[in-house]
Amino acid sequence: MKGILADVNIQGHVDLLVALMKAEPWKLFWDHMQLTYFHFGDVGLVRESPDSLIWQTCQREHLVLITENRKKGDPDSLEATIQACNTLASLPVFTIANVPRLRGSQEYANQVIEEFID
Repeated sequence: MKGILADVNIQGHVDLLVALMKAEPWKLFWDHMQLTYFHFGDVGLVRESPDSLIWQTCQREHLVLITENRKKGDPDSLEATIQACNTLASLPVFTIANVPRLRGSQEYANQVIEEFID
């Protein structure tokens, strides 16, 4: 894994998580992993990019996507793409269950970071 890609609809929330990971007590992990934080524009994606292209870009660029929703709504949805293309070598997609809670709860943000590290 080279880094993290924030899904466009939760970029501000992932900004917060990354800021926390770059500070104590998570800084040692962040530094050891030598992760880089990417936004869509950094990897040639735009807000309207289809989920399948986002997933393929993450796999090609060795990035873990952090998102809040991967429900199967159509054949191009993130969940449908994962079901069709996922292999044992594929990087995971990290889904945050309660995105609004991140800003209001330091404890929850730390739980999310712990899950991500695991």
